[in-house]
Amino acid sequence: MVARYYPGVLIALVGGISAEAISLHYGAPAMLIALLIGLAIHFTYDLESVRSGIEWAGRSVLRFGVALLGLRIALSDIGAIGAATLSLVAAAMAVTVLCGVWGARLLGLTREFGVLSGGAVAVCGASAAAAISSVLPRDKDSEQALAVVIAVVTVMATIAMIAYPLLLTALSLGAEDMGVVLGGTIHDVAQVVAAGKAISPRVGELATLVKLMRVALLLPVVVLAYVWLGRGKGSDAPKGVLQYIPGFLLLFFAFAALNSMGWVPDDVATLGGTVSHWCLVIAITAIGVKTNLKSLLDVGWRPFVLIVAETLVMLAIVLGGVIIIAML
Repeated sequence: MVARYYPGVLIALVGGISAEAISLHYGAPAMLIALLIGLAIHFTYDLESVRSGIEWAGRSVLRFGVALLGLRIALSDIGAIGAATLSLVAAAMAVTVLCGVWGARLLGLTREFGVLSGGAVAVCGASAAAAISSVLPRDKDSEQALAVVIAVVTVMATIAMIAYPLLLTALSLGAEDMGVVLGGTIHDVAQVVAAGKAISPRVGELATLVKLMRVALLLPVVVLAYVWLGRGKGSDAPKGVLQYIPGFLLLFFAFAALNSMGWVPDDVATLGGTVSHWCLVIAITAIGVKTNLKSLLDVGWRPFVLIVAETLVMLAIVLGGVIIIAML
């Protein structure tokens, strides 16, 4: 069994390590670099000895990485955000996903792509995209759709990391409001932290807290996607309790529950977060290896327009809500 998987896993591992090294050196998003490295070595996927390991890394390693995200969740911290903020951000997430589905239909894209892109923008970027993709129906375009979403969402997150602090500073919002907007709108956790700390440590802390609330909602988003689109329709998600919840999401919930009850030492939670990050980088490298760059370039402008629109919807709702709440 090891002999069957190790060539492909080794390629994904080396690609992931390279992506992380480039990310640390240049400050570029590791997920995007991992995807680009995978795309660059797509030719290795033609080798029969490599294919099984790449498939395993892009599926099982991915699910384990998503499950470990639960160790970043502490419900007591999320509860400290306040009911108004929780309601605002949750509503913005729901509307963003629904706009993704509606926008996909308007642009002639599939409903699955709308859920995938909307969920990625609403929850936690590349990590959410990978988790949602794993429970959607599988077809010849699945990997291509995931690669497009990861690439565009990561670029949008980087733009937001730079632009949003400038916008919020120009609007003269308070530290708490800035934290809510940054944490409630920027796609990936790393960019949220960077954007918040660029303003002040306090804004960085608040933004991270709000962002982790969005990460906590990954579970219901993926379960709903699975029930609505994936269950019994060709998805390769495992059958969970009552065939509604995939096993890796049960692990996510279990880890989040244990951490929320204070049963997970801080060092273990930190280690789990690090392992989760590495698993996702390796898995996204594997997804890149499976994806043909030419087919990725053939997708046209519609997916890009949809993801930009979803990003603007998320920003408009959260920023508008924060301003209205401040006026009350």
